[in-house]
Parts: sequence; C-alpha cells; structure tokens
Amino acid sequence: MPQARWLVAPNGRYRIEVQLGSLDLLLMVDTGLVDRQGRVGFEIEPALYDRLKQAGDLSAMRRRKRTDASGRSYVNEVGQASAQLLEPTVRVPVGPAARLDVMRGIHGVPSRVGVEFFHRLAGCRVIWDVDARLWCVEYP
Repeated sequence: MPQARWLVAPNGRYRIEVQLGSLDLLLMVDTGLVDRQGRVGFEIEPALYDRLKQAGDLSAMRRRKRTDASGRSYVNEVGQASAQLLEPTVRVPVGPAARLDVMRGIHGVPSRVGVEFFHRLAGCRVIWDVDARLWCVEYP
C-alpha cells in the first residue's frame, strides 16, 4: 500500500496535511479531540473557519456547546466539510475522503484534527515509529 509520511515536529507535536474543503492545511493531531456523536473531526483557527465559510465549503451550519479540559463551556459555530489526506511530498489528495464537522476554534489555539477523522479513513492504517520520530498513513 502507498504511504504518506510525516516527521514529528521538533516540539514533539504530530502534524498531518489535510485538504479541508478548498484549503490545504497542516493540522496538529490531537488524540484528545473526541466527540461523543462521532461527528467533530476538526477544530480550526477562526480565520481559517471563516475562509471555508466564505468559500461555500461548509454546510449544515449550527451552533454547538463544547467543554474544554478545564471544564469551561463555550458555544462554537460548526459546519460540515469534506476532508482528505494530502500526500506531503507532491501535495495531492490521497486515500478516501471523509465528511465531518469542522468547529470554529479559539484564536491562538492551534488548528487541530481529532480521532474522528482517522476513524473515517476506511482501508487505511496509521503506523507510528516512535524511535525514528516518524509516522505514516497507508492508504488504498
């Protein structure tokens, strides 16, 4: 199977390249970004969210209450968008596309991709090589 590979960032963060709507984004992988309903896959900077909205890439718009790790609650705008892995060397979409909720995040918080996105990548496999500080996604 072909693979898309990413090196771990010097600060220890795992990042992935995703085509989200009409934007090509480098997003931080956040295994804590989970959703009981299995719908939220992305939380992105307000400016990026606004660009997706203005481009008409978001549908099923609504407001959603979320609670952060400290227990504080926020109301965020959410819309659905199509997302697909981007192969990092040639920058082309690879693997299956997924349609997930995108949440308008808080300014200054890194744009993130959560586990729901990976759950939607049917036929793919994530491989973590901690010693090499490398990880990859095999895709059909």
